[in-house]
Amino acid sequence: MTATVTHSPTTTTQTGGHAAATPAAPKYTHGGNAYIPAGTQPRTTALKKYVFIQDDPFFLTKVLDKYLREFADTTAGINVQPNTQGKRTVFQTAMDLLKMYGFGYFQWKLRNFLWAKVKAKVVNGVLGSTRRCYTVASVAKKYGVPVHYTTDVNSPEFRAMLADLGVEFIVSISGTMLYKKALREQTPYGIVNCHGALLPKYRGLMPSFWTLANGEREGGVSVHFVDAKLDNGPIVVQKRYRIHPHDTLEDIMSRSKDLAAEAIIECVRKVEDAARRGVAPDCMPNPEAELSHFSMPTKADVERFRRNGHRFV
Repeated sequence: MTATVTHSPTTTTQTGGHAAATPAAPKYTHGGNAYIPAGTQPRTTALKKYVFIQDDPFFLTKVLDKYLREFADTTAGINVQPNTQGKRTVFQTAMDLLKMYGFGYFQWKLRNFLWAKVKAKVVNGVLGSTRRCYTVASVAKKYGVPVHYTTDVNSPEFRAMLADLGVEFIVSISGTMLYKKALREQTPYGIVNCHGALLPKYRGLMPSFWTLANGEREGGVSVHFVDAKLDNGPIVVQKRYRIHPHDTLEDIMSRSKDLAAEAIIECVRKVEDAARRGVAPDCMPNPEAELSHFSMPTKADVERFRRNGHRFV
């Protein structure tokens, strides 16, 4: 599918008493199945990047470590977001998960979560070591990347900070906030998000659970551009993995996050390569007509998950 490029007007600046034409900041516009950097010229420098990531001590520390190993020197900062589900508070999320998981798996996850917090406090905090990182913030420290916290990444104050940092491209790794129009429009090369499913199917919450509950034999991850709708933008990279009857939810989440790290790195490289050539990155469509959307599971959904022969751990 071909896409139409729209061109931004140029602005004029004074340099040493002479007027010089400078291309306006590039803007991604939706054209067919790709996001087009309008009015851009081929670049010779890497994009200034920023990361949104969930505060998860189980899997995302490894994902972030792999990303920063490649791109720390061009990443201006990291925003650590709460690991709540949707608009729920931490307490509401915990109660929903308790009802869903049952006491056994819930207390196992809780014990592991608290133990990770203790190790983070001692190893990464008191001892100041980053040889083994138990929080995404300690991974950022390991690579010398600043960490920022906010209750709203769409606030004028936070957006002003991103502008001051010169952020051109945002990578959302299991982010938990919605990215509104003003934030998207001020980010010249767009925002990409990594979702743990083969979009357009399994949009929404907890895709690993729903993949198993519905008896799928294949799962995957998709890195897509962010637009006004949830999990809706064109797909830059999509990777697949097989699901076996003996796989647990923990197995699938671990495999999904391993694959996510590879997909995110590949996506960033594709977007930067396209920027260097002054063209749009190749994308796959993410058609709404084929979507399926899921929210928090019920007890009936958990029973169906178990009938398919799967366990949580």
